[in-house]
Amino acid sequence: MKKPPKIKKKKRPLRTPPATGAKKSLWLNVLPDDLWIRVKYGVTIYEALRKTTLDLDTECNGLGTCGKCKIKVITPIGPPDRQEQRLLSSEELDQGIRLACRTPIRKDLVVFSDTQRDPTELFQILKHGQTQDIALDPLLDRIPVLVPPPDLQTAASDFHRLRSVLGASRDNLKITHGCLSTLYADLRATEFRGEALLHRECMLAWSPVGSPNGRYGVIFDIGTTTLVGKLIDLDQGVEKGVISRLNAQTRFGSNIISRIQYLRDTKNGLRRLRRLLLNDLNAILRRLARAGGIEPHHIFVAVAAGNTTMQHLLLGLDPSGIAEAPFAPVITEGVTFPTQKVGLELHPDAMLYVMPAKSGYIGGDLISFILASGAADQETELVLGLDLGTNGEIFLGNGRRLLTCSAAAGPALEGARIQHGMIAKSGAIESVRGLEGELRYNVIGNIKPKGLCGSGLVDLAAVLLHHGVLDAEGVLGHHGRDTEFELLPARLAPRPRSEVMDFVVATPEESFDGRTIKLLQNDIRELQLAKGAVAAAVQLLMDEMGVTVDRIDRVCMAGALGNYVNPLSAMRIGMLPFLDPAKIVSMGNAAATGATLALISKAQWQRANAIADLADHVELSLHPGFYEAFIAAMDFPDRNVW
Repeated sequence: MKKPPKIKKKKRPLRTPPATGAKKSLWLNVLPDDLWIRVKYGVTIYEALRKTTLDLDTECNGLGTCGKCKIKVITPIGPPDRQEQRLLSSEELDQGIRLACRTPIRKDLVVFSDTQRDPTELFQILKHGQTQDIALDPLLDRIPVLVPPPDLQTAASDFHRLRSVLGASRDNLKITHGCLSTLYADLRATEFRGEALLHRECMLAWSPVGSPNGRYGVIFDIGTTTLVGKLIDLDQGVEKGVISRLNAQTRFGSNIISRIQYLRDTKNGLRRLRRLLLNDLNAILRRLARAGGIEPHHIFVAVAAGNTTMQHLLLGLDPSGIAEAPFAPVITEGVTFPTQKVGLELHPDAMLYVMPAKSGYIGGDLISFILASGAADQETELVLGLDLGTNGEIFLGNGRRLLTCSAAAGPALEGARIQHGMIAKSGAIESVRGLEGELRYNVIGNIKPKGLCGSGLVDLAAVLLHHGVLDAEGVLGHHGRDTEFELLPARLAPRPRSEVMDFVVATPEESFDGRTIKLLQNDIRELQLAKGAVAAAVQLLMDEMGVTVDRIDRVCMAGALGNYVNPLSAMRIGMLPFLDPAKIVSMGNAAATGATLALISKAQWQRANAIADLADHVELSLHPGFYEAFIAAMDFPDRNVW
């Protein structure tokens, strides 16, 4: 009997075995850094990258609603889901671009992240502000002292002799254990001549004459999106170094509500958010110290200002109460803690001051702004202040009466929720104007544009309103107001099978990445919501104060958008009331300025606490007239300002 012929098996390439359950691990290879990440089967790319130092643009914390976490998938992958089809263009989908939060990893994947942040990439972070001339009286005292050597007649202790030389006013002086443990050696090493570093009624250190110990302090402006640190010479009250960086917490959402939701839903979420913030602040500290030619342990005092949620995260306090009615924070008072307890890497006995807040949405940053503006020192002058950053915080008043409120205006005004919006960094269009019949714009970094930041969005809307391409109701179209700018109507692009039009800001040839940059009709609606909230808030504060716009003597603008936006454009779109532009003053980084004032003057620190007590908070969500004022402020004014 013949043996059956042998069947020659075809060699098959090795491939990933099929998934056997949730415990299976896979590889995610992230280019261009060639980063390999071991991940669990079924997790999304967003979840995988969130555990690394890589940052993806996101504002919805992975809920799949913002469309920002774009990533290019190199490995063959299935069709996009409905949400991706809605948020991504057909060109992007054809190129393999997907949303990281909507793409589960069910096999080994290779992806290319174009959101890697080049260390040399330019971010437009507001660092400086207007300064004031005040008497220097820092939170830390540095007193030259000559201590008599010990003698047999009195046999008084080293600390007793030192305290006696400081005078009767220091009879109750205390001393830290760290300072006491080295006092014997320190006094003799300096031959009993040196400087006593005092904080209130406690001695922190003994230093040789001319030592950098205690000469410098630091301040932090802790923003939701950006962080700024300054090294301050306490002898002269001037800045010696400024460092800024993006807040690493942005990977968990562009707003505080997303971050509060993250810490609620995630085990150890609060600890992780706090660790990210402390890592950022300590990195800033190290760079500031290098810039000043000192070591971090030479610094004995710091002041921090931020919104109420960020100040809670710095101190490790749960801010969950801020996200739900009645929006109650854990604490609003100005507080002082040893930096070692908080986690800042300064001298072990250094002290941290956290600026007072007023409510869950009126934080230490607005109190610092009011302090820097001098509004609370005025008797008759009426001052309006707007801090337009991620959240819009507003005040109106003077030393007799001061009102504050918070308007949910930040996302669109910082480029979020805008199809081609972005934060103020390289490639962002920051200003727009009409010139010689054409659309002209300035781009951060002097490169081709990648998108629109908040100030560019406001400018563009004002230009389109001025030339009749946008009407008072916010509809893009041929409204026939201006024939001079023939190229503006030509940039209107009707959508297929729709009467809705979009506006082409930059063609593929004009843009950085070869993609069309458009202002969509939906973007206009987002802008109307944002500017309407700000305008309604200002109107209600005036109503509560019983004044009209002509009674306002000075308008102080602060925050990222507040300083870069064109005031005329802000008035043209109705975000600011129509008034004399000469009344508008840009305060720069007013939160940092106010924190600096508190650092270099004990009286200013006390003044900040008095301002928090003076201010009355108007809760817009509970105000009976807010809805009507908001609806009335949605339309654009039918009035030009140029």
